[in-house]
Amino acid sequence: MDELDIALSSLYFLTLREKILLRKNIDRIEQLAVLSIADISFLIKRPLGPRISWDGNGLLRQTRLACSIMEGQGISGCRYGQADYPALLREILNPPFCIFYRGDIRCVGKECVSVVGTRSVCREAAAATLEFAREAALDGLTVVSGNANGIDSFAHRGALSAGVDGATACILPCGIDTIVPAGHKAMAGRIIQTGGVVLSEYIPGTPAEKWRFVQRNRLIAALSPATLIMQAPSGSGALITAEFALEYDRDVLFHSSAFCAEAQTIEARTLEKLKSLNSRKAVRSCASYIESGAPVIASYGEYKRALRDAPGTYAVPDGGQLSLIS
Repeated sequence: MDELDIALSSLYFLTLREKILLRKNIDRIEQLAVLSIADISFLIKRPLGPRISWDGNGLLRQTRLACSIMEGQGISGCRYGQADYPALLREILNPPFCIFYRGDIRCVGKECVSVVGTRSVCREAAAATLEFAREAALDGLTVVSGNANGIDSFAHRGALSAGVDGATACILPCGIDTIVPAGHKAMAGRIIQTGGVVLSEYIPGTPAEKWRFVQRNRLIAALSPATLIMQAPSGSGALITAEFALEYDRDVLFHSSAFCAEAQTIEARTLEKLKSLNSRKAVRSCASYIESGAPVIASYGEYKRALRDAPGTYAVPDGGQLSLIS
């Protein structure tokens, strides 16, 4: 990876194909910086809209600042097509041109499971997340999550508690020179020190913005063959991750803790809040996925069995029934 790769990765108005095309036609960042929008449009064979903000000199300064941060903080990176670029990321529509990381990128090259859920976590879901992540890590999997408060933090902590190398991968919605939330800096440090990885598609110096959390969720879904929802009230960002996983033809499963009494109380409050806001936006719930046939599991062992079974043959554990709020 060089300065040109880093500069191209920050051009969010270009697709992966267009960045690769520019990379083939340009050798140095200085050549990119002197191009006009018309020049870029000609090279990528697509007219770019007049609203695109372009400042070649600003791009040069931003890129060199990012390079300085990378050198100072031991941040590595790889470009699409290079050997250490995660294989599962290459399968999705418009994957990142570059990814930036601290730690051992090889941990997302082995079998992974993405574990996600709400920040407003209940006690049963918290305990279940710790247990599931620990057992998955002990079985050799890398637990992928987003470092947020709530379920994400329990997923990382549970994996770390297994005491094995490369137990967990943390995906950030900003440059990895900044840990979001700040209170999880120590946990991110432990992930790196124990052979895991902290990873982002954004160049160092990029702040966390609301839309980047959604983009981050697509990488969480992409890095694993399966995504497990531990607890997620209607409209939760974790269900956005589930939608990405389905779009990428990945498995989506739900933990029974998502339907415990406390979780259903939180779900009821969430629905009342949405109703009070007169929200007309359609929001999916955990129950709607189950009604569509998503498996419900109660342990890591059941998770493994559910992945082995044919679709539609593994439902509620022990033949029981869940009380679902729709």
